[in-house]
Amino acid sequence: MASKFRIFSIVCFVILLTAAIIGCSDSTSSGDANTNNNENTNSENAESDQANIDSVEEVELRFMWWGSQTRHDRMLKLIELYEEENPHVTINYEFLNFDDYAERLATQAAAGNAPDVFFIVDRWLPQYTDAGLLADLQPYIDSGAINTDHIEQSALDPGYIGDQLVGLNAGSNAFALGYNPEMFDEAGVPYPEPGYTWDDLVEMGRQVQDALGLKYGLVLDPQHDRTFGVWLRQHGQWLYNEDGTELGMEDDQLFIDFLNYKMNIVEEGIAPPADVAIASGNVENWLLVTGESPMQIFHSNQIVPAQAAANKEFAITSLPFHENGESGQYIRAGLFYAMNANTPHTDEVIKFMDFMTNSKEANGILQAEYGVPISAEIREFLYADAERGIQQTFEYIEMMSEIVSDPPPPMPPIGQEMNVFFQDVFYEVYYGLITPEEALEKYKNGLQDMIDR
Repeated sequence: MASKFRIFSIVCFVILLTAAIIGCSDSTSSGDANTNNNENTNSENAESDQANIDSVEEVELRFMWWGSQTRHDRMLKLIELYEEENPHVTINYEFLNFDDYAERLATQAAAGNAPDVFFIVDRWLPQYTDAGLLADLQPYIDSGAINTDHIEQSALDPGYIGDQLVGLNAGSNAFALGYNPEMFDEAGVPYPEPGYTWDDLVEMGRQVQDALGLKYGLVLDPQHDRTFGVWLRQHGQWLYNEDGTELGMEDDQLFIDFLNYKMNIVEEGIAPPADVAIASGNVENWLLVTGESPMQIFHSNQIVPAQAAANKEFAITSLPFHENGESGQYIRAGLFYAMNANTPHTDEVIKFMDFMTNSKEANGILQAEYGVPISAEIREFLYADAERGIQQTFEYIEMMSEIVSDPPPPMPPIGQEMNVFFQDVFYEVYYGLITPEEALEKYKNGLQDMIDR
């Protein structure tokens, strides 16, 4: 992944921002104004309608995404529906796994041959914007071409770089604690509710573990922007500065305290050792899913595959709060729709993006594939007939909207590389190879070197 980002950072700035505007001619045919014959009038209207259809310029759009086979199947059905409703449009598509997608998009962007519309994640927004690849969608929000009548501004906010809306939120999610309510009931332990603390989390895990004789009481989360990011935000800090040019952590002790907190849980036997944690990385092997732990932290939309894998209903709640009452959490975009700034088919791309965002038929196909839809009207439409896991994500995001604060600035372009580096350092501590104090220096120097490259 690191090489992909280095290649991208070198080549993507060769993209030249151009604009090509095409016009569509509109030809109409009129009926005989003097005739009173309904059949003749209907015939002439039909001919006029056909003339209008024939006069619409044929358009081919390129669309690229990544994801699972389920996502691919849904997207193909969505494209089929859109082409039926817009017979002058043909959508040529590409779909790949995430790593191949990242490389393909970077290569095509550098060659000036990126798709008309494509997926993008938050950590790519700054550099692709600087490269001139991403169109500003704000004018189409302002004009109503993208209908936001049922969309809160807060759902659009993650897609802004400066005053430009360069990504349209395709679905919202948030970090969550998943837990098995049956285990809590059997152990006689109250469910975790928003406002519980990090110490409460450990105590609940200990009580359920002891009462039921489970292997573990909870599972550690090694992700950089998830538990550690929330930990920092609860202290008024963040992983990076606003520009992504420096580390945002000002108090080194927060890093040390975070790792000590985690390692104490392992030493007490409440959380699994490192080798068990690594072996349980896939959702089918999650310790919550296998019944070896009553709790696990993940992204809110992951409750759907977790419940499917376990054939059991779980519940989700917020991550722990700080004792000062700060949640540190935020609602994030799972991914964004983006428009190539150089597409010659601006109007058609915007129409397609609005379709994916606001069409009930389209979202009936997608079934919240990218997270909770940002349109309240679509959420209401989907909720009644959605499977329970999807309903839970809707309910969770609605609840969290009353708790969360503004989202942090986007990751630097090398954000994913930094996430991997943090996990490497974390596991060195987890395996007992280095101390939290030694990890601090390695973390700070390593990440700053990456930023400075």
